[in-house]
Amino acid sequence: MNTMTKKGSMLVLALLMMIMSVYVPFKQAEAATTYNNTTSASLSGSVNANGRLTASLYVLGIKGKTTRIETSLYVEKRILGIFWSRVDIGCEDNIWHDSVTNYYYSNSFCCDLSSTGTYRVTVTYTVSGSGGASDVITKTCTVTY
Repeated sequence: MNTMTKKGSMLVLALLMMIMSVYVPFKQAEAATTYNNTTSASLSGSVNANGRLTASLYVLGIKGKTTRIETSLYVEKRILGIFWSRVDIGCEDNIWHDSVTNYYYSNSFCCDLSSTGTYRVTVTYTVSGSGGASDVITKTCTVTY
């Protein structure tokens, strides 16, 4: 192997190691997040052939600790491949709000999409209770129509 190939290989290897040294600990720290009042939270989305978007929301709190779960959801469409633009979902400020006074939450949000493209659904859960400060959890999912 000539010296240029060796130097190029070493440079690529060094860059890869540097990227992984940042990425792996970040992903592990994200997975190790603990909450005061929440056991789990999720969001999933789908679009049917007619452009009906359905987002399924679920939060499981801690029985005896969690007292209130609030949700705020909005939908965005990808524009020009790099920008996201808020979609009119028929709610004030195009944000759908919901809440329960319970330790679990399960609901669906639906809206009709006006055109094909890539859409992103973002929901923020605020989970309150006696376990400590409220948990603020943001989840996103992307769907294509």
